[in-house]
Amino acid sequence: MISDPSAPAMASDEGSSLGTSHHSIGKSGLRETLPADEHILKTKDFREAYRNGRSIRRESFVMYCRPNGLGRRRIGFSISSRSIKLAVRRNRIRRCFKEAYRKARRRLAGDVDIVIVVKRDPGKSYTCDQYEKIFRHLTKGHGILS
Repeated sequence: MISDPSAPAMASDEGSSLGTSHHSIGKSGLRETLPADEHILKTKDFREAYRNGRSIRRESFVMYCRPNGLGRRRIGFSISSRSIKLAVRRNRIRRCFKEAYRKARRRLAGDVDIVIVVKRDPGKSYTCDQYEKIFRHLTKGHGILS
């Protein structure tokens, strides 16, 4: 079908304001998303962190930390669907830890890989502030938070 440029545009869901954004908006009014180069995505990078990194545990969370020599810090998450059944809860935990990382990243030592492993379901009662407190405790334990 060939569209007529003079015909009125059809309504579509694309570009509608019905969806909500999952990006935090900072004081400057700009989106403060986590850059793609600060994510750990490859299995080999996770394995390196497990094998060669130091680990600290608090409650049901373990943080692995190791120097990466890349000139930037990166973060990755390992949250098993076996230990936390509901995807909504896994995503919320990841989102809260990402926000804690985003807030603290300028005070973190550079050139490190951080992997957060959630061993068991912490329950619904945890707030993002509590996840942020756990993140600060773990990073201070590793000596990477100034």
